[in-house]
Amino acid sequence: MKATEISRLLVKDVMGTPRMTVSKGETVSDVISKMKKGRVREIPVLDNDKPLGLVSYYSLLSRRNLPLSAKVEHIMVPCPRLEEDMTIINAAEELMSTGVRGAPVVRNNKLVGFVSRTDIIRVLSGMDELKGKKVDSLMSKAPVSVTKEEPVRKAQILMKGLNEKTLPVIEEDAKLIGAIGMTEIMDVIWSPRASKPPNEVRGDREPADVRVGSVMNKSPVNVAPNDPLNKAISIMLSKNLSTVFVADGGKLVGVVSQTDIMEHVISLRPQEGVYVQITGLDVEDPEVYETMYELIGKSMKRIDKIQSPKVFSVHVTAYHQDGLKNKYSLGARLTTDKGMYYSKGIDWHLYRSLDSVLDMMEKNIRKDHEKQRAARKRKPDL
Repeated sequence: MKATEISRLLVKDVMGTPRMTVSKGETVSDVISKMKKGRVREIPVLDNDKPLGLVSYYSLLSRRNLPLSAKVEHIMVPCPRLEEDMTIINAAEELMSTGVRGAPVVRNNKLVGFVSRTDIIRVLSGMDELKGKKVDSLMSKAPVSVTKEEPVRKAQILMKGLNEKTLPVIEEDAKLIGAIGMTEIMDVIWSPRASKPPNEVRGDREPADVRVGSVMNKSPVNVAPNDPLNKAISIMLSKNLSTVFVADGGKLVGVVSQTDIMEHVISLRPQEGVYVQITGLDVEDPEVYETMYELIGKSMKRIDKIQSPKVFSVHVTAYHQDGLKNKYSLGARLTTDKGMYYSKGIDWHLYRSLDSVLDMMEKNIRKDHEKQRAARKRKPDL
């Protein structure tokens, strides 16, 4: 099936029912029990049949002091409300822009279904444009990882900063030996032994001194860089994973996530301009976003003279310094009609950090362009 055909599919063609829901008035203890029982990461909160929001692992981990008796409506986060007749590509953009992995489908403000990234990727896996592609054509390189000796607290902070649910665990020389996910972290921070008093979730507070190696999954799922991309997608779907690690000779070289796949599909859709996604920025001031979009827009116009930009995503991590202002670390990825480009930047000033990221991106694209021009000149006429 071609991207043009998939772009005509509607939400009602792929939606299912939420595996679990919680009602207004239920407690944090109730929702954590349901998450663990159903092995779900996000649960819709309903008032009768009306969706109010979502409770996710991040809703729990972002609080420093969270009583288990707290009501779910006090910790839930807003979520998009998808319509039945919305296209699945538009639904994918909604999920990507809000940073959630699933959202309720409503009719007259009443819940009639649920669509997750997994539902969408199940359809996208049959796209002609993905057939024949290798894992290394889409994977994110130089992935963040932890070692088995490091504390679970570090893995928790990294996951929160990266908006990821699973991290690879490595030994010397980047040898892949395990994986640690939100489920393992929740087991550590939500237990009578890990909590004092035992009726609270630790969240952003310092959890018990538990090492990654004692709770990690010692059989990490991985694929090779030259494996077909559809193999990675098939593993995601069959094992209900959001991320598959990429290893070459046992060494970690990348990751393929649901986000990578959805960004690629969005880039294939005919559209005017660039699809831009900013995640991780915990700021409510619209002027901050407007300034960032303006800086990104100017850079994309310059890049468009060399290559056609399709999707630009940037994740912001703010490091809080006691008595000092925040330090911002940015990681960005740009999908163009020629390939993918990555850049990182860190600075005490958000806009300055973004400027350095965009500047590095432009330089890399220009360098590639010059290499391609030189190669064409060296190529003999046939």
